[in-house]
Amino acid sequence: MFINYILTAWRSLLKNRVVSIINIGGLTIGLASAVLAILFAHHELSYEKCHEKADRICQVYTRGDFAAIQWIPNCFGPEGPTFKKMFPEVEEYTRALGLGNLLVRVGENIFYEENGYAVDSNFFNILSFPFVLGGPSNELSTLVISEKVAHRYFGDKNPLGNNMTLNLQGQKIDYVVTGVYKDLPSNTHLTVDFIMPFNNYKWINWLKPEEFYGASFTTYLLLRNGANYIELNKKIDASFKIPVEIDNVGSFLIPLKEIHMRGTWSNNKSKMIAFLIGGFFVLIITSLNYINLTNILFSTRNKEIGIRKVNGAKQKHIFLQFFTDTLLSTLVAFNLALIIIKLALPWFNSLMNTKISIEPSVDSILLMMLILFGTIILSGIYPALRYSFLKPVTLMKPVANSLGGKGYSRRILTTFQFFLAIVFIQFMMAITAHGYFLGSDSFKRYNSDNVICITGFPWGDLKKVKDELLKNPSIEAVSWGSTLPEMGVNVTSEWKDKENNTMANLCRFGQDYLKVFGISMINGHFFSSQFPSELEQGVVINMLAANILGHDNPIGKEVMIRDKQYKIIGIIDSYRAIPPIFDDIPMLIRADEALSDWLTIRINPSNREVTHQFIAKTLKSFNPEIPFDINYHQDILLNGKEAKSYISTGKLMSLFFILTIITSLVGLFGLSLFIAQRHRREVGIRKVFGAPILTIMLRLSKGLIIQVLIAISLATPLSMMMFKGYLSVFPSLFHLGFPFFLMGGGIGLLLMLITVGWQTWRAAVANPTESLRCY
Repeated sequence: MFINYILTAWRSLLKNRVVSIINIGGLTIGLASAVLAILFAHHELSYEKCHEKADRICQVYTRGDFAAIQWIPNCFGPEGPTFKKMFPEVEEYTRALGLGNLLVRVGENIFYEENGYAVDSNFFNILSFPFVLGGPSNELSTLVISEKVAHRYFGDKNPLGNNMTLNLQGQKIDYVVTGVYKDLPSNTHLTVDFIMPFNNYKWINWLKPEEFYGASFTTYLLLRNGANYIELNKKIDASFKIPVEIDNVGSFLIPLKEIHMRGTWSNNKSKMIAFLIGGFFVLIITSLNYINLTNILFSTRNKEIGIRKVNGAKQKHIFLQFFTDTLLSTLVAFNLALIIIKLALPWFNSLMNTKISIEPSVDSILLMMLILFGTIILSGIYPALRYSFLKPVTLMKPVANSLGGKGYSRRILTTFQFFLAIVFIQFMMAITAHGYFLGSDSFKRYNSDNVICITGFPWGDLKKVKDELLKNPSIEAVSWGSTLPEMGVNVTSEWKDKENNTMANLCRFGQDYLKVFGISMINGHFFSSQFPSELEQGVVINMLAANILGHDNPIGKEVMIRDKQYKIIGIIDSYRAIPPIFDDIPMLIRADEALSDWLTIRINPSNREVTHQFIAKTLKSFNPEIPFDINYHQDILLNGKEAKSYISTGKLMSLFFILTIITSLVGLFGLSLFIAQRHRREVGIRKVFGAPILTIMLRLSKGLIIQVLIAISLATPLSMMMFKGYLSVFPSLFHLGFPFFLMGGGIGLLLMLITVGWQTWRAAVANPTESLRCY
């Protein structure tokens, strides 16, 4: 019997090729989107499973009034040992300290590395790092490296016992490789390529693990079996006080397995939810398409169903026949979806920095089966139930409405489909508009077009570098600084002209920094060699700092910064110095005259390649061994971890948006094809009696136009609410009014009219003699 159902379903697919292609194509796109979204969610929720003791490990975070931010994923050096002494729930602790931007050399191989750490001796006892060669050592000048780094510097040779020369801020030290560990999987928050013991970090003598100076340490606590981190957080709040002068400062714990979702600024939880919504959004749209078109397709088989029922077919037989149609279509679509996912995964993994695969596993098979059977039930249950319940007398009527009565169910489904599509259109348009706003000069208040940024430390005296570079007329300005616009914050509370605990962003800039980035001077002047005393004793502040100080004219006033008096010589515009997801904060700028993190160069874009070659040649003359790349400021911003996260999310959501539009339009095309076919004779009669083409087209499209207008009226308030929630992540003021969202609905209506208009126009201009011919 079941074979019969399959054969009948297969013949139906072949007979109705256009609708079958639309249905299977739509379901393929929907299933591929949903499966990819669920695989990504599974990957995100599997973070830190590579660590054997992950269930008992927590990371120490610092909470406080840090102006732009309310917490940081680091703590002070003594907190780990202090917690072990104070709280019996803590079995052990370990600390890690980032080494910054390392220049590493082995023979002729020289690279910059960012993922080096100095750690406590018990680091590998708490966190799991499987070693493939050797192991860690507490001896001086030793380190362990990842497989990736070992291959980069040593190729296929055994790296154990070989030296690696590390250069950090001008200091060169040789280290012996004692171990190589397996590369960590993508689903861990740790990105570590070099690890050395703390006793190798003695050359930075100002940062001591035993002192409460600088919350720069990543500290992990290993809790005893049965310990509850929530209760421990309460005890920390009640009995532990950090001895620093910052309002509301304190410490709290986040479990290792929750760090990826709760403990980063990349908003990973929202990203995962957005992907799930986007993927299943596309699946729902395609399923609604399928229900609509299948409902119409089944309605053309009224007489077949009626004859079957008259000949004794029971309700369950009719149900199983139609359900088998859906099962066959979905199985074909599912296999095509797996092929698409297989082809798309390399691109997806590169974009999202993941290592997802569809290799058979218990979890992946269960998740995919869940989506498959969910789609079969969602898409097939309604049409099968509906037509299995119809009475033979209704089915056999010669004038049976092929849309089923007044077609209420079809209209509701179509309206709901339009509603979902228009919500997506309006929301994505709003996000795009907000993205343009964040990138506008009016928001940033600086201009980094044609600004090249290169690490500043290896070149020695930057004044001499500047003089050489400015010999080229295509180079308009050269300067340097401890940071770049929108690139981070160095907060301090140690500044005042009166008692205050307001945090400020403390920076050091060279002369002409404002010229390089087009930052406006509001009052006074910037650092200049014409006023040499100000290079040591002067400070420039932004408007936010000036407002906090409260003077009518702060120029000439003195402020205390870390126990030293400075005179305010200028006020600059409050440009966007930190990423836009944070509130802007007061800014204090001191002069930096010789050495700095970033060398910044503004060029004339008319002859880029020649200018690039000149810059490379000039810098090589100062230090021929140092590798470097010509990177523009905007590219550096876009390659930042948080920026990459938002960009990748935006790209995938845009893809879901495009798929939603395509599948909606394809579904509309199929629906309009049926409408035109169904009303073929009516159109012929109206044409015979002189009805204009436009009138006929409106007559055929009127129902769909009304449904789209209803969908717009329902979608617009929801889109506005969703966008308001999205904006809550960003502190900057941005508003889009009702007309903007209405315009998004109008675009949806226009797309519908274009899609439906083609079929209605073809029907309206057809020869009436063809449509009125007797069959």
